[in-house]
Amino acid sequence: MAFITLNKAHLFHNLDTLSAKAGGKQKVMAVLKDNAYGHGLRVMAELCFAYGLRRVAVKNIEEAMVIADLFDEVLVLVDTVSSQKLPQNISFSAHSYEMLEALVEGESIHLSLDTGMHRNGIKEDEIEKAMALIVAKKLSLKGVFTHFRSSDELNAEFFWQRTLFERAKKRIKILAKAYDLPEISFHCCNSAGLLRTQTLGDDAFARVGIAMYGYSTLHPSFTSLELKPVLALWAEKLSSRVLKKGERVGYGGVYEAPEDELISTYDIGYGDGFFRFNGLEPVAMADGRLSKGRMSMDSFCLGGDAQNVCMFDNANALAKQFKTINYEIPTKLSSTLKRIVI
Repeated sequence: MAFITLNKAHLFHNLDTLSAKAGGKQKVMAVLKDNAYGHGLRVMAELCFAYGLRRVAVKNIEEAMVIADLFDEVLVLVDTVSSQKLPQNISFSAHSYEMLEALVEGESIHLSLDTGMHRNGIKEDEIEKAMALIVAKKLSLKGVFTHFRSSDELNAEFFWQRTLFERAKKRIKILAKAYDLPEISFHCCNSAGLLRTQTLGDDAFARVGIAMYGYSTLHPSFTSLELKPVLALWAEKLSSRVLKKGERVGYGGVYEAPEDELISTYDIGYGDGFFRFNGLEPVAMADGRLSKGRMSMDSFCLGGDAQNVCMFDNANALAKQFKTINYEIPTKLSSTLKRIVI
């Protein structure tokens, strides 16, 4: 059966690099949302715990409940308010004043600030009333954060947003002191923000996503740290045959053998979350061999008869070919594929 390998040494190398940049393991929040970017939620959570990380972020409550037993705090980034009783170490991202109104009294939250992305977050002129409502509802304000829209791009918007965040921080700190609130963890840097910044300042931590998995999205002009991809996708042979000269293989018969050749069928298809290829532009495997014909829902063809073939161990080339970003390549992979730590 097809499977995924997760390179523990590569992951720990990336976390060493990012922790050093952030100022220590305690300054890193691992982002494990969307099945840990396709790497496998529980297995990656256990590796992060073994490394020494104690706070993570996930997409929704369902993901949070899978790994809540491992960490001091699990931040839910995207879900709506739940009526179920949750473990004390699960916190919600509060993205609007309306969400603050809907939250159950006493809930733990991280308040999201809109500093220019204009996707989610409290606007600057809503800070006072938001803080008043947090106090009135006895919500536990554990953190305040924002998200950068262009931290990986070659422009100054990163500094513009960070300036707005710093300004908002000052106002919130004054209000928190007036309300006699416990210490608040401020955080703004994603992977690209951490990689391009000199210091986190007084931020409590950085939220590290794609860089942890071995990829940088920074513009090439930035000095980049060495990161090593963690995930590799492997397919297993289903059958082999000799394709005679002139015979065609697969749907539409788009690949025609120029001479007699040995080919094999492997058990990965677009049903497993790999991008469907139409056979007109072959896809290179990790060793450089090219696919033959169209990808089916559950299989594809390749020359030779190797028992297993590594389809990719670095998503960058595939992302370029399929005109997408490296995030999407592993994130699409089916959760039913077996993950093996090596």
